[in-house]
Amino acid sequence: MMLVAAMICGCFACDDEFLERYPQTSVAPPTFFKSVSDLELYVNGLYSVNPRWEDMSSDNVTVSIDNQPYTGLLYGRVTPDNVSGDGWNWSFLRNVNLMLGNLDEVSGEAADINHYVGIARYLRARFYIGKVQIYSDVPWYDKELTTTDEDLYKTQDPRTFVVDKIMEDLEFAVANIKPDMGNRTRMHKYVALAELSRFALYEGTYRKYHTELELTGTANRFLERSVSASEEIMNSGNFEITGTGVEELAQGIAGCAGFRALFSSAKLDGNREIIQWKEHGMFSFRIENRANSLTESSRMIYSLSRSLQESFLTKDGKPFSTVADYDKKAYKDVFTDRDPRMAETFFWPGLGDEDATSPKTVPPSLGGYWQSKYFTPYAAILKAGDNTWQMTSLPVFRYGEVLLNYAEAKAELGQLDAAAINRSINLLRARVNMPAFNAANEVDATLRSLYPDVSDVNILAVRRERRVELAGEGLRQQDLYRWKAGKLYEAEISQQGVYIPSLPFAYDTNGDGLLDHGVAETASKHIETDDPVVWYDLDDATGLIYRDASGFIRIKDDQTRKFDEPKCYYTPIPTGQIVLNPNLKQPPGW
Repeated sequence: MMLVAAMICGCFACDDEFLERYPQTSVAPPTFFKSVSDLELYVNGLYSVNPRWEDMSSDNVTVSIDNQPYTGLLYGRVTPDNVSGDGWNWSFLRNVNLMLGNLDEVSGEAADINHYVGIARYLRARFYIGKVQIYSDVPWYDKELTTTDEDLYKTQDPRTFVVDKIMEDLEFAVANIKPDMGNRTRMHKYVALAELSRFALYEGTYRKYHTELELTGTANRFLERSVSASEEIMNSGNFEITGTGVEELAQGIAGCAGFRALFSSAKLDGNREIIQWKEHGMFSFRIENRANSLTESSRMIYSLSRSLQESFLTKDGKPFSTVADYDKKAYKDVFTDRDPRMAETFFWPGLGDEDATSPKTVPPSLGGYWQSKYFTPYAAILKAGDNTWQMTSLPVFRYGEVLLNYAEAKAELGQLDAAAINRSINLLRARVNMPAFNAANEVDATLRSLYPDVSDVNILAVRRERRVELAGEGLRQQDLYRWKAGKLYEAEISQQGVYIPSLPFAYDTNGDGLLDHGVAETASKHIETDDPVVWYDLDDATGLIYRDASGFIRIKDDQTRKFDEPKCYYTPIPTGQIVLNPNLKQPPGW
């Protein structure tokens, strides 16, 4: 049984000398927790962070060729019989509980001991947050289990009980982890507060919008805690929105170097917006972020969506839908006079190496919108003296997200007044020279169509702001889930890419005035041109794309999406686990 095996033989990520003091195969009470340094060493072995640089399982992306669990769920291919068992794995929890259950003989100052206990409890909370997000009800274990422990075979504890335990762990972490941030790569008090700000918002909105849970009456206490946790960070004076001001990237296209620096810097220790960051590493591909990982054909695994593109306001603070023929714009024209964050998210015409002397072309495959966020220009590689690798460090928690958590929780509570807006969203707007937040002017029919069950313009406008500020940072899927907005996966606008007005059609994607990519029905219908056009033929059996009735590029295999509610908000427990423990029950809908 996976749970039994994990609880008994969970692996330790500590050094060999430390492990030799307590054999992994032993289930006898450990004897090595004697000092604060023992706790430090053990916790260091447990702790890891894995920041994201994409939103592949969300409506920010048309489709991905390597997100099979996500597409399998939408296509009805995932079942309890074939689902991966990775989610139902408990080995990490066993390792945390081993330490927390064996502290009696530790000597040292109480504050030092509780600092590491706080980190361990933070890690347990983070572990259970992941479990609640995919299963809802799960068994709560706060002790190391043995092979004869009856709790191995108990049913799930209710979501309410588990979430209260998560909150207890986070509150202990906030109260006891020391505030010293060092270079901000390790755990400190404000990391725990940022997690609390994020999770309390998640749980509060989940309970508010998932009425089937019958927990709406308990939502506000979580929203209020998200506000207060955010305020503690905001009032600390340790963080600020950095790098204000915009720059012209090309005619009509503006960007913001300060915003870009958060996602394309080798080091982030000097950036005061960073609460915690992950330094790049040579052996973890998702972390190392090679300069070409998002742009070369061998790694172009997804395309950003039309839905995300149209979420960016114009530079004067109006919805893109207010622009004449906004839904008929050629690729390079959608970037004109937009929120500067768009060019820091979408691969704008002319982006290439530093100084744009070698602008890259963007093919229509998978949808035609590449992601620029996290992109490191090629010239930076040469300056680094290495023509193979140029890696960036990534934010884990940043102040900008905390401000958005605060603003959204305030909006959900009906408390988003001018003072709250000025100390949150307007700070983000000021960085990129965007007009001050004005919900009444920013909510259009398109935004309302995304969230038809929401009428409050403040909530709608905050959701837009959150989407454009945090695009590509791995938060969008859980945002959709907590808002009960899963039906957006079925929406055409979520699956559409660039607009192609007619066939055949060749267009300029790098702003050099030359046609570089084209779409045609067949090879026999290519347009004669002196420009070096690379054609994509829709009748090509190996091709992935087609042009829909509205003229937008879409993926051939992405036409049967169905998001079943509440089923698709959860992951099924593998059948084998329920056979081993018949007391387990599948999540809602399964």
